[in-house]
Amino acid sequence: MAITLYRIQTDSHRDTILDGVGAQLRGGRWNAKGRPMVYTATTPELCFLEYMVHLEGTALADLPPLILCEIRIPNDSITFLTAEQLPVGWDDPQATPMSLPEFAEHQFSQYQTLCLALPSAVVPLTPSRNVLLDPLHRHRLHCEIASIHPYPIDPRLPTATLR
Repeated sequence: MAITLYRIQTDSHRDTILDGVGAQLRGGRWNAKGRPMVYTATTPELCFLEYMVHLEGTALADLPPLILCEIRIPNDSITFLTAEQLPVGWDDPQATPMSLPEFAEHQFSQYQTLCLALPSAVVPLTPSRNVLLDPLHRHRLHCEIASIHPYPIDPRLPTATLR
């Protein structure tokens, strides 16, 4: 039995879906610059919302083609953490505490896990979870891309911009 995770990304980077290159180059909420990480979620909807918050004013219509990736990972390879287990400020949309990448590294090390499932700061009340996949973990070789589909954006969706 396998678990399915989802990732939305640009089609131009389909060859590096499980490498965490983008996060390695830029850093992220849960990883320091230089540390590869694959950001996924338990549902496609949460993937899209998480993707949208990083658009920095780019109109949805101006995005390059996106793809939805279904990733299969081995059963029992996710450690689930609750909001109460996370550091103070983990969900602050305006700041990323410097301790979050260190916290994630400690959790990966402590649990020797391939993936960490965390609540979403974007949609805190959803039962869906963001899932960090460690591309450096030895079980990464057991992950597979189950499918890749074009991810069309409904033109009725507004572009999120700051006013």
